[in-house]
Amino acid sequence: MVLFAQPALVPWPTANELKEGTFPLKQVSVIEGEGAQGWGRMLRSDLVANDALARNQDEILHSVRFQRDTAQGEEGYAITVEKDKVTIDAATRQGALNATQTLRQLAAKDSTGTWYWPMVHIQDAPAFAWRGTMLDVCRHFYSVDFLKRYLDVLASLKLNIFHWHLTDDQSWRVEVKKYPRLTSVGAWRTEADGSRYGGFYTQDQIKEVVAYAAARGITVVPEIEFPGHCSAAIAAYPWLGCRQDTIPVPITWGVFNDVYCVGRDSTWTFFRDVLDELVPLFPAPWFHIGGDEVPKVRWQACPDCQARMRKEDLKDEHALQAWTVKRLQDYLATKGKRLIGWDEVLEGGLDSTAIVEVWRGDEQGRKARANGNAMIRTIYFDASPANLPLDKVIAFDPLLDGDARGILGAECPVWSEGIDARSIGWYVFPRMQVYAERMWSGKVGEDIRKRTAPQIARLEQQGWIIATADKDLFRSEVSFDPGPRNWLVTAQCGRKDMDATWRMDQRSGSFTDSLRVEAPGTLLLTPRWKGEAVRDPIAITIADNLALGAKETIEPTPSPKYGHDPEHGLTDGLLGTNSYSDGLWYGWWGPDLTITIDMDSVRTLHGISIRCLQQVGAWIVLPKSVSFETSRDGKAWTTLTTATHQVPIEEAGPLVHDFIAPARTPIKARYVRAVLHNSGKLPAWHLGADGNSWVFADEVVVR
Repeated sequence: MVLFAQPALVPWPTANELKEGTFPLKQVSVIEGEGAQGWGRMLRSDLVANDALARNQDEILHSVRFQRDTAQGEEGYAITVEKDKVTIDAATRQGALNATQTLRQLAAKDSTGTWYWPMVHIQDAPAFAWRGTMLDVCRHFYSVDFLKRYLDVLASLKLNIFHWHLTDDQSWRVEVKKYPRLTSVGAWRTEADGSRYGGFYTQDQIKEVVAYAAARGITVVPEIEFPGHCSAAIAAYPWLGCRQDTIPVPITWGVFNDVYCVGRDSTWTFFRDVLDELVPLFPAPWFHIGGDEVPKVRWQACPDCQARMRKEDLKDEHALQAWTVKRLQDYLATKGKRLIGWDEVLEGGLDSTAIVEVWRGDEQGRKARANGNAMIRTIYFDASPANLPLDKVIAFDPLLDGDARGILGAECPVWSEGIDARSIGWYVFPRMQVYAERMWSGKVGEDIRKRTAPQIARLEQQGWIIATADKDLFRSEVSFDPGPRNWLVTAQCGRKDMDATWRMDQRSGSFTDSLRVEAPGTLLLTPRWKGEAVRDPIAITIADNLALGAKETIEPTPSPKYGHDPEHGLTDGLLGTNSYSDGLWYGWWGPDLTITIDMDSVRTLHGISIRCLQQVGAWIVLPKSVSFETSRDGKAWTTLTTATHQVPIEEAGPLVHDFIAPARTPIKARYVRAVLHNSGKLPAWHLGADGNSWVFADEVVVR
């Protein structure tokens, strides 16, 4: 008799007793006992695919019996595999589906190529009822076919909640027949290069995905954002916003100040109409309204919202948000739905029957618990494995202060700003396997890496790119080399079987580690796996100017958290992107700052400029002004001009602004100086009200 190794099950069951012998997967019948009708549908499909299901009674050699056992609990099950029969005990269809997923993982081939199950007894049940993942389809769109592939993987890991983030600032992804512009306008955006990007799901497609998930034991929970993160809706119907002005669907990420005008009755008619159409598409007993990151600046200036506050006797805009959430909660309750919101819904007061999804840390969880709210914990999977290594996922604990009170379970949200269908596998696998084991088993086995290996191999065969190490998918850095006065691009691919292509002007090629750039221009880098791009090209813009490579003196010194070239970071010719963390931007928190550039010799200047960034949601605000000066000797200085701007702090960004000082006549100078005047304290409506703001600056360009 052959002894078989322990199967590589993920998640690991509560109890698992492996015995000698096998159950061959050939000439098998599936029997559904009393009360278990329909439980064997998925297993039958698997057996048919492997040509194992018996075609008639005479062929039957082995049987699999599903039988109802109320002692197993809502999702629990027991499997007993013997030589010629398998018994599956479950209380519900969900338990039977969980058992089927375990049998799928148990299946193996012997030396003759015959599939079998090892003889085993498994007793199993989940530690947490809410074992979810969230997918943001707004920043990047995922097709129905992709969603089905994704759901298949979730189901194989016994994850049972698919939180579908369907609306946000950058798009509205679900058809609402009464408001067709939500998708004809709000589902599409015009990118910086002029291309159109977008897509949406028809109501029939929504039903298709919901049914597909349900057949695999997964409940789909929709998220429709109220009352913030709604720029796409306002772009479609400007009357939904406080200013009632036309705005574009944003092409950048972040928090935007335009939110729904909750003071006007017409907005509430819109809310009810949308919910009336969408709620019936989702049988789940829960409905997620978002409720996060709602700037109050528009409400503060809106006569209708202020009138609403007076009418409802609300002390401030936080109370107005709480009133909005409660009104939505009451309306959803009339439709049999329980409201879920991100933890900001606690602000200003929250009804204890709402569910809080905690994303900002333990303190918000403690507030939810003190308020009597059930909660969902989170571990975000949109961080690179380099920033969220597998050990941190293994250590994730959904409990709060070691206490399970009020905790339904957890989710691993995948926000899609920097992720799409090509690269998502890198961010979720094998972390999803580890997370699934934590949520099902309540702990993670020490051999989890070994047990995930067969799953990872299968997923790669199916075309998913997997993070096989705690690395970024692709990391590139470019630095100015003052000797030859050119630029060195270095790249690190997350896997050995990856490479990158480059394109600049009419030239192109591929490389794996480094590349030398001899002239200014725009360089495009595209990482590839198996010859296919795994993300959009990364653009590196290099601008030539008289200050290239010049010596910098900066007072005070910038924060060490930002920028990677302290010697030439503001004179390296490299232009920062819209991301303040791209290594090209330098940040100062609070004070004014002075940047002095020494060009080594007297030059003829026609103008000076400096690039600054605004991203108000990240506390980064344009300086209120920049004073430019020039000098021949570094002692006597002449003021060229003080450049200001007309960009309001309410313009959330991210946006790049050039402060420009043109010279009316050519100037002779060796030194140039820029004094950046901080805009001061953050306004009362900001989350960091009365705190300091950041100034972020990049390249000093001398013409």
